[in-house]
Amino acid sequence: MKKNTHIFYYSRKKLGLYLLFNIVLLTLAVLFTLTIFPDYPAVYYFAIGSCFVSLSSALLVFLVPMRLATITPLTIKIDRAEPLNWSDINKINKIKIGKGIFAKTILRLETGNLYSYHLNLIQKITKNSEFGAFSIPLYAMSADAARDIERVIRKYQATDKKIRRQTH
Repeated sequence: MKKNTHIFYYSRKKLGLYLLFNIVLLTLAVLFTLTIFPDYPAVYYFAIGSCFVSLSSALLVFLVPMRLATITPLTIKIDRAEPLNWSDINKINKIKIGKGIFAKTILRLETGNLYSYHLNLIQKITKNSEFGAFSIPLYAMSADAARDIERVIRKYQATDKKIRRQTH
């Protein structure tokens, strides 16, 4: 790993809530399908199977550190998406998605050159929404990591703006 590379991860504490939710979901699926559909094993197996797959996925995400962003002096890579060049970022907005106690804070990286990037399925779905194709969910990180990633992003964005002004 290079000296100027910054790697940020999803908060394990917040992923633990997702794991707990899936354990409760599996327990409820077992109780309700046995009680309500005792004569329909297909319903039982489907409910238990889908909850078990969800629980297994949540456990994997909890045990294996999941990268949220990898930042280098030239690019930022969010999750498993294609790296985004700093020079393609027009604006960085810190916005709240949702309302009231359910509001979530994100950093939205806006680019005018979106079509030169290969977008994954989630990016294609969210590119015209408030979330945008390239956004960092600050709510999925610890407060310290959220402050650090915002500081690093603003530093690289400011550096890139200086470089662009000097070359034009």
